[in-house]
Parts: sequence; structure tokens; C-alpha cells
Amino acid sequence: MEQAADLKAVGPDSTGRNDNRYTWRGILSLALKHKPRLVRANMLAILATVVSVPIPLLLPVLVDEVLLDEAGPVLPVMQTMLPETWHLPVVYIGLMVVAAFLLRSLSLTFNVLQSREFSKISKDVVFRIRSRLLGRLQRVAMSEYETRGSGGITSHFITDLDTIDQFLGTTISRFLVASLTVTGTAIVLMWVHWQLGLLILLFNPLVIFATMLIGKRVKELKRQENSAYEDFQGDLTETLDAIHQLRAANREQHYLRQL
Repeated sequence: MEQAADLKAVGPDSTGRNDNRYTWRGILSLALKHKPRLVRANMLAILATVVSVPIPLLLPVLVDEVLLDEAGPVLPVMQTMLPETWHLPVVYIGLMVVAAFLLRSLSLTFNVLQSREFSKISKDVVFRIRSRLLGRLQRVAMSEYETRGSGGITSHFITDLDTIDQFLGTTISRFLVASLTVTGTAIVLMWVHWQLGLLILLFNPLVIFATMLIGKRVKELKRQENSAYEDFQGDLTETLDAIHQLRAANREQHYLRQL
């Protein structure tokens, strides 16, 4: 990700300057231009999480209250809302299944809407970066084209920016929900059994440390992947540009095998 985030504006211009380097702070400032959309998207993400949380608890609670005849909060509420002739286990189970289905549909709807909002933000950020890079192409020195080749320059516009697009679309959509989920889980654990909850929470720094180590390795692998795409695009472009000469010299198979 560092290669994609710390994106050079194609190369030095004709005056020899090499500024306008893109950093995460600059990309974040572009994303913060959509503050209303960010707030709306995070609210939708929170609603989706809140709606999806009680779904796994509905049927087990109903089993405890209907089949095991244990006291609980769900059955009395349903009995007050339904006529007395409908006080049957089949009706209770049917209503709970319908409620679970509606909650699942709401959760899916909220997830789709929040993904749509976050995608609009990431697409706009990538569009702005790509537009600036295109505007800078006319000021790039000719020596940079010869050094990097068309594949290297194309890689900045496509592969690197697609990496940023995917990262923004997934990360900013999960950050707030993940933070609230961890906080809520910690509160519930401390409320249910504070000794066990404290023991579980003490392992969180180890998990974070392991995640950081894995993230560094993934970052290096992603850099290598983007570099491989850059080399492949450059070689493929050169091969396709000279495909007539290669086919005439019967060297087409050789270069395609190299690709």
C-alpha cells in the first residue's frame, strides 16, 4: 500500500522538479471533502450493525421460552400483542422467523447503502488523483518516458490507483463499526464476568501486534505485486506495438512465452 499511497506524480517535469507526492494525509484530506456523505455512510453502517446483532439471538431465546418453558422477555410481549386464540407455539415461531427475515433484509439494505456511499467517496478521491496525474503528464520530461516506459506510467494510473480505491472502499467503511464493535464487546464482557473479560482484553495487544506484523508483510507483497503488474504492462505494450514485426520475423511465440 505504501507504493500506491506514496504515489509520485508520474515523474519529474521538464524543469527537473519532482514535487506533488501523494501521501495518506493528502488522500485523507480529499476524502474529508465529503463530510456529509461520510457521516451518512457511517450512520448506515452503525444501523446495519445494530439491526444484525439481535438476529442470532431471536430463535434461541424463543426455544428457551416456548420449548423449555423458561421465563423471558419475548413471549410476554408477543402475548400482549396477539389475540388469545393465537397464543400457540406455531404462531410464536412463525412470527419470530418473520421478524428475523425482516431484520436480515434491513441489515442487507443498510449494508448495500453504506457500501454505495463509501464507494462514491473512494471513486471520487481516485478520480481527483487520476485527473491531477493526467494534467501533469504534459509537463513530464521526455527522459522520464524513456526511463520508466509506458508500462510504468500506466501502472500509476491503473494498478496503484485501483489499490488505493479498494483500500479506501473497505477500510473507511469498517473502521468506525469495528471500533464500536470492539468497545461494545469489551463492555459486555466486563459486565458479564469482569475477571474473564479482563483476561480476554489483555490478549488484544498481542492480536494487534500480530496484525501489524502481518500487515507489514502484506504491504511488501502488495508492492511486489504492483511492481510485477508494472513490468507486465510495459512488456505487453511493447510486444503489442511490435506485433507486426514479430509475426513477420516468426518471433511472436518467443516473446509471448517471455510474457
